[in-house]
Amino acid sequence: MSLRRVFLVARKEGQHILRDWRTLYMAFGVPLVLLMLFGYALTMDIDQIKMIVVDGDRTPESRDLVSRFERTGTFTVVARPDDADGLQQAFHLGQAKAALVIAPGLGRTLSQGEAATAQLVVDGTDANVASIAIGFAAAVAQARTLELAVSALDAQGLTLGARLKPPVVVKARNWFNPNLKSQWYLVPGLVAVIMAMLAAILMALTVAREWERGTMEQLLVTPVKPIEILIGKLIPYYLIGLGQLTLVAAAGVVLFDVPIRGNLGLLYLMSSVFLIGALSQGLLISVVARQQQVAMQLAMISSMLPAIMLSGFMSPIASMPKIVQAITYAIPARYFLVIVRGLFLKGIAFAQMRGPALALAAFAAVMLTLAVKKFKTRLD
Repeated sequence: MSLRRVFLVARKEGQHILRDWRTLYMAFGVPLVLLMLFGYALTMDIDQIKMIVVDGDRTPESRDLVSRFERTGTFTVVARPDDADGLQQAFHLGQAKAALVIAPGLGRTLSQGEAATAQLVVDGTDANVASIAIGFAAAVAQARTLELAVSALDAQGLTLGARLKPPVVVKARNWFNPNLKSQWYLVPGLVAVIMAMLAAILMALTVAREWERGTMEQLLVTPVKPIEILIGKLIPYYLIGLGQLTLVAAAGVVLFDVPIRGNLGLLYLMSSVFLIGALSQGLLISVVARQQQVAMQLAMISSMLPAIMLSGFMSPIASMPKIVQAITYAIPARYFLVIVRGLFLKGIAFAQMRGPALALAAFAAVMLTLAVKKFKTRLD
């Protein structure tokens, strides 16, 4: 194998990339667009749940209950109608996600030391929002119940009431993401998705483009060997992949304050292994398809959809059905997500990522071997 011929093929492919604005946009424009969309538009943080308050009691006790909901920072009161007749219509129009209905007599019931009730109606269309709203409502009710119990004991002259505390106190501490910012979770995952998707798609188009334009035949009559063509075409897209990693990581740090606690050299090393596998997968598709349209479709189906849906990027793998969980073991983005999130947020060392790293290396070796063999078969 001649390094000079490999360099010439790589330079030819690089010049073509620089002349094609569409390839440059896919390589560097699409990652920025995806980062903005996922970082700003797609957020898992639930706050400012629109709530309607129907206060049929209008006493200090009922107003205090409403105030407690507002002080959580999760609920925003958007309307205070006199009755509950229009609640369903408000839910239909998307004007509110929750409604707190307080029946008359709440204050009187509490003053008599009896159990009082208030109803929280939640729009269950979005199960995530509904469960969070119910959880906060339960916390508000529990805190208010404890205060009422203390007041009742004090009213009866029992000094123990002042020292009454919950039997179990849970003090939560969030490691690695103290403020629970969803961007800290999404941006590192987006690195894996972008590299898996665009590396396969861009690489899938390269050989297919050569066949469609008839330039592959010109390469065949030159002294360049198939393996030299293969490596020469891989190099520019490998550099593009590392550029995408740098671009998304830097933008994540600047725009969303995402930390990079791990070793940068280790991040680029693991990204290189992942890139070789993704590029080899795209090259294999390109050699088999020979048509750009078919190669694009196959690359999207085999890289983009699995990277987004089956890697753990959007939802935990543990919550998927067992048969789907078994399928995810064949998705390289699953392993790279563990590595990249661990390096960004936890600062893990190589010993802690040995299993996923070996899985990525095995995938890269298999894809590269298949691509080389198929490439030789097609060119003989």
